[in-house]
Amino acid sequence: MDKKKRIRPLLVVWVILGFLLTSGCVTYATLPREKISEADKAVAEAKESNASVNAPGEMKSAEDKLAEAKTAFDKKNYEKAARLAEQASVDADYARAKGSSEKARKKADEIQQNIKTLKQDIELLSQKIALEGGK
Repeated sequence: MDKKKRIRPLLVVWVILGFLLTSGCVTYATLPREKISEADKAVAEAKESNASVNAPGEMKSAEDKLAEAKTAFDKKNYEKAARLAEQASVDADYARAKGSSEKARKKADEIQQNIKTLKQDIELLSQKIALEGGK
C-alpha cells in the first residue's frame, strides 16, 4: 500500500510533464508556421504587383528562401525555418517596393519623353507660324 501511494504522485508528475513537453513542441512549431504563412502572403502580393517583371532577382530570392523555409520546417528545423521565412518576407516586400519604384520610374521617363515631344511640336508650330506671318 505504501508503494502505491508513492507511485501515484510520481505518475501524475510524469503525465503533467509529458503534457507540458508535448504542448511546448506544438507551440514551438506554431511560430515558424505563422512566419511561413506570412512569407507566402508577402510573396503572393509581390507577384500580384508584377514584382517578377520589375524586380526579378529580388523576387527569385524571396521564392527561394520561402522554399528553403518550408523544407527546414518539414525537417523540424524550426529556428532555421522561422529565420528563412522572415528573410523571404523581407525580400518579397523589397521586391514589391522595387517593382513599384521601377514602374513609377518608367512612367516618369515616358512622361518626360512626351513633354520633350510636345516641346518639339510647339517649336515647329511656332516656326511655322513665324514663317507664315512673315510672308
